[in-house]
Amino acid sequence: MEPLDIRLADLTGKARIRHAALRLFAANGYAQTSLRAIAHAADVSLALITHHFGSKHQLRDAIDKWVLATFERAAGDALCRHDARAATKAFAVFVEHVGDILRARPEVRAYLRRMAVVDGSPNGANLIGSMLGLIRRVIEHEQPLADERGRSEQSLQWLLLLFGPALLEPVLRRCLPDGAVEAGASARVVPFAAPPGGLAPEARHVAGF
Repeated sequence: MEPLDIRLADLTGKARIRHAALRLFAANGYAQTSLRAIAHAADVSLALITHHFGSKHQLRDAIDKWVLATFERAAGDALCRHDARAATKAFAVFVEHVGDILRARPEVRAYLRRMAVVDGSPNGANLIGSMLGLIRRVIEHEQPLADERGRSEQSLQWLLLLFGPALLEPVLRRCLPDGAVEAGASARVVPFAAPPGGLAPEARHVAGF
């Protein structure tokens, strides 16, 4: 896994643009964010944004691909580290990586929430759908003989468990006592839950099942 603490000053011009746009889209929404504001935040020219991405729409697509690739690497690493002899389960590794990403990258949490929940954009729905696909991929790796309906239900349950707290974070912070909600908190609950074959009471409580 690559370092999660990325400073804009350490990035190339193209990466600075992408990360600045991600943060502004997350904070203000896609429609309310101008290319000029992104150029200012990234300390680049408008011409450089056009050179690298072509348009604001293409820039958003590039951000979506980068966010998805971040979680795809988590899934790939989990599958590579799976070792039945050592009882290292791919899904447990994947859960740990997802928790690390969501805790360390508040702008990723905010971007997913803005696109999927606040704006309800097709891009946001596609991102969440892709996350569901990644979860299903890891589940299928550990349960290749499971029935189709069972894998689908398990995938949806774990999607809500892993990403629900991040997507609903502002609401949960208003509804629950101070300190009760922490980014990536689900990752500390999951290790005590059952494997993809079912959810233990602790996991069902957090996921709302």
